Amino acid sequence: MFLPGGGGPGLIPFPSDTQDSLDLEQFTQEIRLASTTDGPLSWQIGGYYFNSDFDVTTVGFDFPPPVTVNQTNDAWALFGQVSYQLTETLRATGGIRYTDDQKDFVVLSGAAPQPRSVGDENVDWDISLFADVGEDASVYAKVANSFRGPTIQGRDVAFFSAPSVAQSENITSYEAGFKTEFADRRVRLNGAVYYYTVSDPQFTAVGGTGNLVQLINANKGEGYGFELDSAFQITPRLLLTLGVAYNNTEIQDAALEVGGCRQCTITDPFRSVNNPDGSVSRFARIDGNPFPNAPEWSGDLTARYGIPVGNSGEFYIFTDWVYLGETNFLLYESREFNAGSRFEGGLKVGYAGNNGQWEVAAFARNITDEDNVLGVVDFNNNTAFVNEPRVVGAMVSFKY
Repeated sequence: MFLPGGGGPGLIPFPSDTQDSLDLEQFTQEIRLASTTDGPLSWQIGGYYFNSDFDVTTVGFDFPPPVTVNQTNDAWALFGQVSYQLTETLRATGGIRYTDDQKDFVVLSGAAPQPRSVGDENVDWDISLFADVGEDASVYAKVANSFRGPTIQGRDVAFFSAPSVAQSENITSYEAGFKTEFADRRVRLNGAVYYYTVSDPQFTAVGGTGNLVQLINANKGEGYGFELDSAFQITPRLLLTLGVAYNNTEIQDAALEVGGCRQCTITDPFRSVNNPDGSVSRFARIDGNPFPNAPEWSGDLTARYGIPVGNSGEFYIFTDWVYLGETNFLLYESREFNAGSRFEGGLKVGYAGNNGQWEVAAFARNITDEDNVLGVVDFNNNTAFVNEPRVVGAMVSFKY
């Protein structure tokens, strides 16, 4: 990322040029053994292994020398699941999983803070009920508990700061929903409501008072909402799909503060600290804020119209649209670092031959040429990055 020292609107105090490169090796393997009986009881057991080893080289702006760090991650798990058909229409399922997760961090060149190691183990579980309430309708309910292991963020050593660590987070979720089909399977409607709490949720505090990426834990997080997705076979040639979701999230930690931007207008309660170099740092209290990059409302719409040609060909028109509601991009709230409602659509017109074995088409992405903010950088100045402009092209594909 490069922020120039001038030539644009707003105040940019100094040039900032940061570059990261990654050298990554990963290995993962999962083995499962499942029952094949026709009785009411079915089961499966298995094991999982994951190994990751990567080097990251960070080149800072102007004066910090390049820094290369190494992180390794070894994780393994044992799991099992049992399902039992209680009645002809009601099935119960339960699962359990033991996970061991270990991470190590060391600086290979450049600055040399002490190596860090973190690790944790946890037993996850879930219980669910699934019931058929008719030939074309079913309902379900599920309770689950799971965790995400501790994490190390080492990029900040390139800017003379110690690596940051976030301890494990634990989530308990509750979900209930339904699945239905109507009108001789020409209409499908699925929906769910959910509620979850997170103990020690992991967040990333980016920028603010410095060119840093710091991991933090809040005391608690909470979320609830609903999801609906549907499909309508309007005619044999026309298919519509529509989805909508509502997701309300909240950070709950009365004492947690994060570094805030220098030039933006912070709307959370904050305090200012005078630094030895004469600059002022601001620390915002984020209790009650939504999770970053988590809009309350979202939705999607697709439509496809196909015209058969001969015995194995089809001419078709397809369009897809995505909607995202108001979004706060950072942990703290400000007037600048958020986005209003956004949408983006695409269009594709083509011909598929030999039962879809080959295809030629013209397409357009972001066909209304929207300028949508995707993310922000609050270090040094007020910066946002946006989506791609309208793109028009053609494609040819083959399946073999």
